[in-house]
Amino acid sequence: MGHKGIVLRLPFSTTALQGRIFELMEALQQVDGGRRLRILFVPQWYPKEDVNLISGTFCREHVLAAALYDDVAVLVYTSRKQKWPTLRWKRVDDYGVPTFYATFGRSPIAHTNQPFFYMHLWRAIRRVIREWGRPDVIHTQDGYAYDVIRATQILEIPSVISQHWGGFMRRELNSRGIRRYRCAFGRAERVLPANKFSAADYRYYGLKARTTWLPNTLDARVFYSSPRIAKEQWLLHASGFTPEKRFPDIVRACARVCAIRPGSMLHVVGDGPNRANMETLAARELPPGSFKFHGFIGKPELAGLMRSARGFIFSSEAETFGCVLMEAMACGCPVLTTKVGGIPAVVRDFDGLFFEVGNVDQMAQGMVRLLDGTHGLDMNRISEETHKRFSYEAVGRILHKEYVRMKPQKNRFHQFISFRRSQCARRRWVCDNAAEVG
Repeated sequence: MGHKGIVLRLPFSTTALQGRIFELMEALQQVDGGRRLRILFVPQWYPKEDVNLISGTFCREHVLAAALYDDVAVLVYTSRKQKWPTLRWKRVDDYGVPTFYATFGRSPIAHTNQPFFYMHLWRAIRRVIREWGRPDVIHTQDGYAYDVIRATQILEIPSVISQHWGGFMRRELNSRGIRRYRCAFGRAERVLPANKFSAADYRYYGLKARTTWLPNTLDARVFYSSPRIAKEQWLLHASGFTPEKRFPDIVRACARVCAIRPGSMLHVVGDGPNRANMETLAARELPPGSFKFHGFIGKPELAGLMRSARGFIFSSEAETFGCVLMEAMACGCPVLTTKVGGIPAVVRDFDGLFFEVGNVDQMAQGMVRLLDGTHGLDMNRISEETHKRFSYEAVGRILHKEYVRMKPQKNRFHQFISFRRSQCARRRWVCDNAAEVG
């Protein structure tokens, strides 16, 4: 007996059914949002193994923040000076985070480094997947984004890019860099700039990106306020003495302050190629005994200086974020800074004192207010809010939300489409590399 002509009457409307489906989808997303995803970081900058360097520390802190909510591994892929194209491998455990250090030698044949770079990058990623597992999301960074996305596109794993490089605001991007970033931004699911106001810099180069602000983070166990520690009669600065930090402006302002506040002092933390020149400048411009260069020190020692200083001085003319400003405020140290780049998102109008770039008179006036304690800033509130805004927990939640947004929810149809896309991507990858080798 056939069923032709039978009409099925549902006890509810199709509109109600659609509403129920949407409710179930939202519930599934909420459940997935509580699940730990697998995230592979492939950063451009990262602290080297067993070496106390500051380079890439902010990337490592993002990794530790992400590890609170997701399962995280790191692939640190770098070159070595040896001219032999082999891959060296070492796995370490960094506070529970599997960290893979892969170094490749340079090719002994001129103009053939790039094919080996891609070959070893692909080998390193495949080895991480074999030893640790397939990631749900690949999190890469800045100049490495183009290379990592190209090398992994045949895997069909969503990618996200952290963007820290300050060359965008300094207008240092050349035509090749524009092409690479345009390709990387177009293929990434999300771009996470440290500079909250980076959209203007991207528009300047004609780049389009789906962005979410990802602030840098701090370790609350290191950077904290202690009212029991008395403030001493000196100011603090920390940088690598690069030209955009404008350290000579600080020296000239301190010279004026020392003339009207004898006994005041400037402590300087940091190292770099220009350090010797800056020490010579300070010896020439400042009274003897009114300054001290500490060189490079660890973050716990820097935090101790911040808790004792009357104020922290920052004179940069180009800054994507300003980690030291965030860390100083967390330690209850008032800050005197410029308002360039991403700094206003870190130090809001009611969080610090400000001066115009290059205005030594304004800087000197601000220094006097810090030394006299007449800055009018509520440092207890500022320290507490800084921890709430930039702690590992706060930044880790931002990262997890973005990862969940990117994780694909595939049915059989989507799996078939992904398979076809992976075939096309594999062909493009082979053709692109063949063209570059040629």
